Amino acid sequence: MCTTVGFPYKEGITFGRTLEIGIVLDNKIVFVPRDKKDFIKAKERKFSSKYSVIGTAFFEISSFGDGINEMGLMGSSNLLPNYATFSDKIVEGKINMTTSNTFDYLLSRCKDVEEVRKEAENIMVMKDEDTDGGMTTSMHFFFMDAKGEKVVLEPVDGKLVAYDNPYGVLTNAPEFPWHETNLKNYINLRSENVEEADFNGESVAKFGEGTGMLGLPGDFTPPSRFVRASYFVSNTPKDLDRDKAILQVFRILSQSDIPTGAIKGEGGKTQDQTLYTAVMDTKRQAYFIKCHDNINIQSFYLEDYKDEKDIKFIDLKKEMSL
Repeated sequence: MCTTVGFPYKEGITFGRTLEIGIVLDNKIVFVPRDKKDFIKAKERKFSSKYSVIGTAFFEISSFGDGINEMGLMGSSNLLPNYATFSDKIVEGKINMTTSNTFDYLLSRCKDVEEVRKEAENIMVMKDEDTDGGMTTSMHFFFMDAKGEKVVLEPVDGKLVAYDNPYGVLTNAPEFPWHETNLKNYINLRSENVEEADFNGESVAKFGEGTGMLGLPGDFTPPSRFVRASYFVSNTPKDLDRDKAILQVFRILSQSDIPTGAIKGEGGKTQDQTLYTAVMDTKRQAYFIKCHDNINIQSFYLEDYKDEKDIKFIDLKKEMSL
């Protein structure tokens, strides 16, 4: 499971995601330099990166789960189980790729959301995992750029269908338009308290704060996380300073943190938990992350790797001492 949010602040745009999963993955920070030759593989074709990117990868595989490039384009790849559909054959005139390489292609070769939309039209997402050496899983993508433009891309029969995303939120299944419709069930939510109500002539006062939020769902299903994140993003002040905006993203995403043992799958054999939370920032092209066993925020900046000529993996401090 994943929750992604993004919004503007005084000096730029901030964007972040959580990753929840029922298995342990060895996540690392990965840096890919601009013009890295043959970084992306497609069917019978290879592409170089155009822009440097920093983000999260797994097991020293040079493929991103999320990240930010030097132009300020940020992206997150989120699970969309049972709803993404793919092409089972090569389509002439298209760039035929798996989902993992599609995300890497868009994040490392597009400068903004406008380019993401244009490039997405040229791509056919393949079912076959051996198409390009990458992996096809049921995913959808959320991109946001330094101008605050946003787009969600979802594979439908291999074509990437683009949706405007005014809410600045993405979770998981069902498809994005379903989540938009579901928000209509929560139009009563507001940040102002309901101080009292009249019941048959009798005035009944509130117990405490937050009465305007009654009905905000608190479970961890994708629809509930979408509603919860949308509420918090929409009520975030747009004039926050950079540091406060970055911390606000961490606070919003903490509402999706899964305490260990809260969700179990496969007859109790697995338990979902938040592997990491990452936040990106366009002003300084920064990438911040906190991990399941180390909630101290670790900081990484594209500027610090400008002289690197090859792909670089950076180990995270996964554990903290108390």
